Amino acid sequence: MSTPSLLRTVQGLLTRTYALSAPLDAIERYVIGDAGLAALYDGAGARGVGSASGDGARLLLREDAGTLRACVYFPDALIGHLERQPPQRGVHADNVDAFAVFVEEIDHLLVAAERAGAGRGVSLLELELHANVSKYLVLGRFLAGSARRLGAGRRAWLRHHLFEKPVYSDPDAEVRGRYAAAIRHAARFLATLEGMRPERRLERLRRFHRLDLGGKLAMGTAA
Repeated sequence: MSTPSLLRTVQGLLTRTYALSAPLDAIERYVIGDAGLAALYDGAGARGVGSASGDGARLLLREDAGTLRACVYFPDALIGHLERQPPQRGVHADNVDAFAVFVEEIDHLLVAAERAGAGRGVSLLELELHANVSKYLVLGRFLAGSARRLGAGRRAWLRHHLFEKPVYSDPDAEVRGRYAAAIRHAARFLATLEGMRPERRLERLRRFHRLDLGGKLAMGTAA
């Protein structure tokens, strides 16, 4: 049996964690690189939801005869970096940022597809908030390895890289504010999970996923 790709592994973790039901074909069909971006979009015709890092990775959305079409663009350089520093062999300072971007855009795709399939909308802040929670969960799972849970030191290391270290380079103050708010609310929600039994933690994560933005924000203020 072949080893699942990083793309399939991350998709599986997110799908199982949230009991997510995105109406997608094989996820590889929705991923493009530099050549695909140039061929399909040529810089126009799509709305993008990018990562806060400014590396260029983003979810691309466009209308086609009344149907929402979506794909994720990963720069060739980002994929090359993850191939040289595979997270399956460990998450560390040399790959944590690239892997976080990778998880973020897959999460955007899955959430946007599930909401579209259900006829529900999703705001940019909600997408970013959800992705920040997902990044912590997925990277934490990889960082833990065979251990059941992360120790305090590794939790602090991961929080630093995901929530404390980022500096936002977008020239639009509103966009920078949205990224900062998403991180702030994600950190608050994740703090409510500390010390919970695994089954209660999973139920809370699935509830968080199902709620709209207002509900998600409220969950960050109450255990």
